[in-house]
Amino acid sequence: MTTAGTGRDHNAPARGNPRGTAGRVAVVQRQARSTLVLAAGFAVAAAAALLVPHHTGAWLPLHLFLVGTLLLAISAATQLFAVTWAAGPPPSDRAAAVQRWSLALGAALLAVARDLHWPRGVLGVGGVSVLVALVLLGISLRLIVAGGVQRRFDEAAHAYLAALASGFIGCALGIAMAIGLDSPMYARVRAAHLTFNLLGLVGLVIAGTLPFFAATQARVKMASRASPRAQRVVLSGLATSLGATAVGFLVGSSTVATFGLGGYAVFVIGIAALMPPIRMKQLRWAGPRLLQLGAGVSWWAGSAITLAWQARHGGGVFTPTVVAVLVVGGYAQILASAVAYLGPVLRAGGHQRLTAGFRTTRSWFGLGAANVAAVAFVVGAPGIAVVAIVLWVVDTAGRAALLLRTAR
Repeated sequence: MTTAGTGRDHNAPARGNPRGTAGRVAVVQRQARSTLVLAAGFAVAAAAALLVPHHTGAWLPLHLFLVGTLLLAISAATQLFAVTWAAGPPPSDRAAAVQRWSLALGAALLAVARDLHWPRGVLGVGGVSVLVALVLLGISLRLIVAGGVQRRFDEAAHAYLAALASGFIGCALGIAMAIGLDSPMYARVRAAHLTFNLLGLVGLVIAGTLPFFAATQARVKMASRASPRAQRVVLSGLATSLGATAVGFLVGSSTVATFGLGGYAVFVIGIAALMPPIRMKQLRWAGPRLLQLGAGVSWWAGSAITLAWQARHGGGVFTPTVVAVLVVGGYAQILASAVAYLGPVLRAGGHQRLTAGFRTTRSWFGLGAANVAAVAFVVGAPGIAVVAIVLWVVDTAGRAALLLRTAR
């Protein structure tokens, strides 16, 4: 039997941990809280970078959010889900802290060094720090799952490890670009870098999580069609499509890249088939959290289709508009939906406090602001998009502050 919101199996034996399942979950929840607070700081910095003059344009807020906020959130969530869903042992506090700060310092160093035109070697150090954090996260996840007693979540773990491998390659390509890649190959490597990081690292984590987390959000059982075999088919299709896309970009073949991106879009849409049916009862319970999750997946799929179209017709892929829509409309909304659920769960304190926390993070305003921003990018109104993003961050920060205050 599992508990909604944690996935804990109370009948599972507590292997290798005398404190039992509850003790393991408490440890990983404490670690996740620390990591998510740090991620929130990068989100505020990314929003500030939209308003404060600097030298690197859209690059700075995007990398503060993607490398700082999103990867820190992935670090927290994947380890939390692995421990609770697989009933495995959490990492030690020291290991969790080293991974967390390696990633945070790497993200900060990359942002500051590039904007202030520091030597390229400093950029390389920042990039290596991020790579170390990805490796440490992979080792942590592997140990958690290997020591777990539940095997039904292995497919999610495989997706996480594949995502980290993709991110490692993408970050390595990013370091090569930062320290002085020859210009004839720069555009090709940039496209492969974005493929591995944006579509691979982030996308595969989401793909591996959604069948489980959508059910948790809605407080329903997982869809019967989301079998391990079906998950393997979707995840293998995504990974194969990513490989074809990256190869196509690197060898300069628009046909191969188009084929890869088209396949990726198809399998992103296929993820929706693995999620449980949502009815009015679930919408009344979760409201904007579920709608924001669905909207994020829709923007993600739409961006993938657009990328395939761009590759087919030439003229450049990963244009600023598509990247902005994918990040803000897609990934940021999926993250916001997840945090709106995980925030009250991590605060803990019993059923009543959990329900009150869900009311606190229930933001129709945030749902509206996020989608206004995404639409504004589509129609070429970046000023409106920036205002909507800043208001969204302010609203989210206010709700988080209220949650933290009541936690004390």
